Amino acid sequence: MQEVENNTTTKLADVIVLADNLITINKTQYRIVENHDDGFSKERIEERYNNVLDKYDYIVGDWGYDQLRFKGFYEDERKESTLDTRISYLEDYLIEYCNFGCAYFVLEKIKKAPLKNGRRNNKSNHKFHTRNNRTKHSSNTNNNTKNKVNSQKKKNKVAKRRVKKTTAKKTFKIRKIGETNK
Repeated sequence: MQEVENNTTTKLADVIVLADNLITINKTQYRIVENHDDGFSKERIEERYNNVLDKYDYIVGDWGYDQLRFKGFYEDERKESTLDTRISYLEDYLIEYCNFGCAYFVLEKIKKAPLKNGRRNNKSNHKFHTRNNRTKHSSNTNNNTKNKVNSQKKKNKVAKRRVKKTTAKKTFKIRKIGETNK
């Protein structure tokens, strides 16, 4: 029995070339930053692209044994990036994991997700209160009286902590072995 070869391949992504250095992959715009040895191939990207790559700021495609392989990278400042997923690691990746002299390309996402700060911007999300982020209470009298009682209890606790307990000073006498207390 002979096997019938099927030359039709399924497209996993829609790739449109807009200009020399601009493309869209599944309605997301990318800029071709580097195209080493004509590594960019629209048809092969359509066959091999995976939606997992959408979260990365940069996509690198490298060729080895006539197969296109993808790797995603983040901006260096991104909180979710690790050492090996930062774009500054690209040269090391090409040297260590790619075939020597292979063709590759680098795509940069045009509209990247905003960088997240390490600090919280919204102070009202804190689980604790500080002097700067106290919430203002409503003018309801029940809430005001409860707040006054609670604040008074807090003041009492703080005052108790500040008060030093004075005890009678004990005097000690050094005695010799066998000497009894008098």
